[in-house]
Amino acid sequence: MRIAVVTDGVTAGELPAAVTGLGHDVREYDAAGKRAGERLATAWADGDWAPEVIYAHGWAAGVASLAAGVAPLVQAFHGIRATAEGVPDDRRAYERLLCRVADRLVAGSTDEAGELLRLGVPRARITVIPPGVDCDLFTPVGESQPRSRPRVLATGDGPWLADLVRAMRMVPDAECVILGGPPTLAGLAERCHVADRIVLRRAVPRAELPGWYRSADVAVCAPWRDPSGSAPIEAMACGVPVVGTATGLVRDAVIDGLTGELVPAHDPRALGVALRALLGDDVRRFTAATAALDRARQVYPWWRVADRTLVVCLEACGLPVRVEADSMI
Repeated sequence: MRIAVVTDGVTAGELPAAVTGLGHDVREYDAAGKRAGERLATAWADGDWAPEVIYAHGWAAGVASLAAGVAPLVQAFHGIRATAEGVPDDRRAYERLLCRVADRLVAGSTDEAGELLRLGVPRARITVIPPGVDCDLFTPVGESQPRSRPRVLATGDGPWLADLVRAMRMVPDAECVILGGPPTLAGLAERCHVADRIVLRRAVPRAELPGWYRSADVAVCAPWRDPSGSAPIEAMACGVPVVGTATGLVRDAVIDGLTGELVPAHDPRALGVALRALLGDDVRRFTAATAALDRARQVYPWWRVADRTLVVCLEACGLPVRVEADSMI
């Protein structure tokens, strides 16, 4: 099958290579900028290759793909904002349009699938396919960043990191390393009297992330709403339990009480209690780490994500599906 993966300036990760590995002809196109639809239409009309199906990664990529109008469309939003506040009206309108006309829609989490349902998308047109993780890169075996005491690790940015800093008041024997967080957290750490145990570092290259995950006893991913990114499953693939909020990918990936703990959003106390409990119980933490590693390897490797994506592409084209893919959650 000829599959065009169209992005809007944000990489589709390892999905194109993984689908290619299943024996299909996949080509990537960047739809960033003006007149992207015209550029796609010209490329597919004038060249010797035209897609049988288009996989649009992001709403702007979907709009460009619609403008090209040459093949069935599989739309993956990776964070739909049509019902959120403070979103430009044109994006809201385009997302709603794509929900109506795309042949199939891919939701990155069950939360996002719920958003699509509330927008009126029939359940039969929605498939939940989370991001994948490179299980060859993110492993529990390999070099690890040095440390001198128990470590909590968080990556990325977002206002929820302030909750983590406040939560560390309840975990007096551990340090917290935050990769990529805002510098303003330093002032909050001073006010919370935990500055000596909060380590703020710039975001590190992806190849260095496994060493940081391996150095941690617990990873934290506690956003207030459905997040983007693969931090929870990357940590799990490194054999690290996750404490997070019951939203988006975190809710789907973390089995509460088995691979980690789920806590309410906006609740630093609950976050601190969960961290203290895991850090204070070696047996429980080891059991959670083992279960997290097993779940990451069984559910989230890229080949499984690619297999499920291929099924959706076949369905969009009205072609028979030979083998029903396993559940992704």
